[in-house]
Amino acid sequence: MKDAPRSPSRAATRERLLEAACALFAERGWHGARVQDVCRAADANIAAVNYHFGGKEGLYRAVWDRALADAVDADGIGLSSLSADADREWLYKYVRACVSSVFDTGAGGVLRRLMTHEVSSPSPVSQDILSNHIAPRYAELAARLRRTIGPNATDYQVGLCVFAINALFSCLAMNVTARRALFRTDTPSPAEAEHFTREICAFLLGGIRALRGVPPEVRRPRA
Repeated sequence: MKDAPRSPSRAATRERLLEAACALFAERGWHGARVQDVCRAADANIAAVNYHFGGKEGLYRAVWDRALADAVDADGIGLSSLSADADREWLYKYVRACVSSVFDTGAGGVLRRLMTHEVSSPSPVSQDILSNHIAPRYAELAARLRRTIGPNATDYQVGLCVFAINALFSCLAMNVTARRALFRTDTPSPAEAEHFTREICAFLLGGIRALRGVPPEVRRPRA
């Protein structure tokens, strides 16, 4: 027997809770955001969190699901629609999504703020978040980079590229001084963000071309 469809009022309550939770967890992190405050902002009772999400941990996981979807879908980026034959385009759109998440103060930037809180003050479900939300994203990046580097790519080279890309955006997200040095503002225009994306991609692809030129006999085989 199929589950009964969720009533419009219940669906609306769930959406209000999720939107309020995204805002509060992004602002305060796991430890600072209280379920009571989420319910107050969503005009819902505490029982609704248990009904829809099974408690605070389930709500937090749902926030991560939403944040990842919003970051990828920002500006119609459409990462999930790109095949294995479009690795360079995928890499460009991945970088564009990272740039958007750094400067987006709305839904597209929730992921970056959640990650900042997890780094500084991990939640009780941090390992689950890493395994189910962050690791698959990095695995896809690694697979795309491996194909872009070429058939002789080593695990070490792929790992270096993944680390370099994510370290770059972690620094940009957390270092206000660096952002202002680059853009003279915390909120660059869409045109400036686009230019920055293209420059970073040119830098990354130049590094990948250099890795291809390393003789196989001197490559480090393992990370």
